Amino acid sequence: MVEKMKENYSAMIKFSCLTIMLAYVIVGSEKSLQAISLECFLLGLFLMVATLYELLDKEKIGCLLAEIILAIVIFALFLNSSIGFYLIPVVVLDTVGYFKLPLVVGLMAFAGVFFNPPDLAVYMIFCIFISVIYFQNQVMIKKYQDKLENYEQEEFKLKDSISDKDLKFKKKLEQNSLHYKNQMLEERARIYQALHDKLGHSINGSVYQLEASKVLIHDKPDESTRIIQAVIDTLRESMDEIRFILRKEKPDRKKAALLQLHGLCEECREKYGIQATLLLEGEDKEIPDHIWEVILDNAIEAVSNALKYAKCSRLAIELMVMNKIVRCSIYNNGASCETIVEGMGIQGMKDRIRKVNGLIDIDGQNGFRINMIFPLTSVEERGQS
Repeated sequence: MVEKMKENYSAMIKFSCLTIMLAYVIVGSEKSLQAISLECFLLGLFLMVATLYELLDKEKIGCLLAEIILAIVIFALFLNSSIGFYLIPVVVLDTVGYFKLPLVVGLMAFAGVFFNPPDLAVYMIFCIFISVIYFQNQVMIKKYQDKLENYEQEEFKLKDSISDKDLKFKKKLEQNSLHYKNQMLEERARIYQALHDKLGHSINGSVYQLEASKVLIHDKPDESTRIIQAVIDTLRESMDEIRFILRKEKPDRKKAALLQLHGLCEECREKYGIQATLLLEGEDKEIPDHIWEVILDNAIEAVSNALKYAKCSRLAIELMVMNKIVRCSIYNNGASCETIVEGMGIQGMKDRIRKVNGLIDIDGQNGFRINMIFPLTSVEERGQS
């Protein structure tokens, strides 16, 4: 209701002014009410048209033309009355506003002075009041509304831009996640294929030889012993091949950790409706496996705490690999806390950081942020340098 009144502010002011003017004509007239009935009717019609002009968003030109015609008719029919003079500023200012003419043209609202109106002082006060209201509505308020609309349009553009970036970033994360999953599946398939190719025939052959030795064990024990020994040698070689394959085809700890971090963010989005993102800057190959383990364990702990206590709607895990250090930042926009109580979770995070000679900083202002810094050089390398 209040917003509607604000939107129709100028219409209410104009309606009030014209109503007061109409009442002034009726009260100030020496004629009877019946004698001025036509005058009152035309003024009422002008009042309705002038108010509609403010209320309508379209077809204003029709109302403006009707205002001009009614003003001319009233002025021509009632030359001896002062009522026609009071319509001049309304028509002039509406014309200036509709065609967006320079404000100087609005001075024509005082043109009735040159026709010697009966009540010059009242006419001047009325013109000044109407002009001030027009200036306030058409200049000051209009400029403010235009600026507000521009701000809203810029805000919408910014939101669209941010949403587009979020969408692109989300697609990129999904592509990276699928890429890592495909790589893991390919590595697993290579392991299966290698085990099948290298071990399948030897194991099958060993089974056949053991079945043969089972048949010969009573009649030809020496031959059976030779076959069993051959099977033992073959299986021993197969065990060596298995160890070699597993060492060679061992899954990459870095990729596995990234997959788990992606899965952690995906779980936050799907199960809890939290906008969780993972950002990696730099070359992840530079991060050693033992640091990946600490990052993953601390990230799981931080996300778990956020789900329990933070009541957040946005969560971000950022990894930045630089020349000599790795920085990991875990942030959520949930509840802030000036005093951080270190429970077992935070203490465990600090212990893990300490073991790899890293640093940790926890900030509870404006949400909750955990910053971790890991050195990429070992203790021996730093001692030598």
